[in-house]
Amino acid sequence: MEYQDIWNNVRDELEKSLAPQSFQQTFGEVKKVVKHENGIIYVLTPSAYARRTINNIYYKNINEIVKKYSKENLRFKFVAEGEIKQDKKPVQIKQLAKTDLNPNNTFESFVVGDSNRMAVLTSLKVADNPGVVYNPLYIFGGVGLGKTHLMQAIGNYITEQNIETRILYVQANDYLSDYTRAIRDNNLAGFEEKYENIDVLLIDDIQMLTDKNQTQQQFFKLFNELDNNNKQIVITSDRPAAKLNGFMDRLTSRFEKGGVVDINHPDFNQRVNILKKKAQELSEKPVSDEIINYIAENFTDNVRELEGALNRIFLYSEMYSNVSLNLALAKEALDVLLKNKIVNPESNYDDVLSVIASMYSITVADILGSSRNAKYTLPRQIAMYILKTRYNLTYKKIGNILNGRDHTTILSGCTKISEDIKTNEELKMAVDAVLKKV
Repeated sequence: MEYQDIWNNVRDELEKSLAPQSFQQTFGEVKKVVKHENGIIYVLTPSAYARRTINNIYYKNINEIVKKYSKENLRFKFVAEGEIKQDKKPVQIKQLAKTDLNPNNTFESFVVGDSNRMAVLTSLKVADNPGVVYNPLYIFGGVGLGKTHLMQAIGNYITEQNIETRILYVQANDYLSDYTRAIRDNNLAGFEEKYENIDVLLIDDIQMLTDKNQTQQQFFKLFNELDNNNKQIVITSDRPAAKLNGFMDRLTSRFEKGGVVDINHPDFNQRVNILKKKAQELSEKPVSDEIINYIAENFTDNVRELEGALNRIFLYSEMYSNVSLNLALAKEALDVLLKNKIVNPESNYDDVLSVIASMYSITVADILGSSRNAKYTLPRQIAMYILKTRYNLTYKKIGNILNGRDHTTILSGCTKISEDIKTNEELKMAVDAVLKKV
């Protein structure tokens, strides 16, 4: 079979599996095989943007499809006009600019499905033309659905294209802390220097500024300064801008003037793909489809919950190194998590853990785990305190939720946070932020 025929067949399958608008927008003009060598089929795209979209979202799927039409070990490479001649130039190794971004949060590592496809495509356009299209970009959705990952993917992508771009990623709660500290220390000039002398602002969980009127006034000033100078702004929130109660109308109206996209809960197939990808990252141990499907069927709320369940299975299997990773072991490992979901399904205890995990850039499994590293013990103690003060649970009940911890451990954790928030303003703001989110 000719290489052009192979691409035509792959393209036909893509057309059947994608929505007509999505297919036409991405693959409508991607028709011509321009050369082939060393097992690589080069396909021409109409623009560098189209090439990047295909590589970031559809590349893996395309190279799976090609196996149906050829016994050769073939793969596709998509190129834009003019790039084919540059193909054999040596790769330039650049030192990336230092940012607060997680380098693992890229478009390539983000699992795309129906629940987030529009958000990903829009984010790619923003990353490709920062400050030009969809400014600001406002991404909203529930806890643990990938908003932070997608926002940081934009930042990492921009950095890769231009290492001199000044990118600032900050959680809204940290913005609040910085502003509070600047007022206290009479250093507003230093605060403004940090936030205005940038090219891209990525601000996470904007709802943390609810009812913070003075801070909102300052953010309104910052927003206008960056927007007037065509600096890209990306904002995430757990709700649409119109439902940001406790916000100035002139702020929420500006949030809506650019691009607004949402991320919904992943469907079953997307949950399976997320788990398979994560399993490959976490361990060399193979994970059977029946285990993957079992997790996907029982943990449906968000990506972080899926990752926490998978992490727990791997941790559990390490305790029994001579036992194969089978469905029975997986069920045993997840039993306590599932019981908590069943015992009180109307509660949002899981949300408390997810919110805290997100705030401290750890996983729910880390909170439930046994590590005494300060990175995990503080979030764990905050969880204890909130489960006690917000839901008035017994220490024994909280211990059960937190993986069977002794009631004296829970009492100690609750007491520590209760005392510390009296003198530690940043800790108090962190606890308040969690309470607002849940």
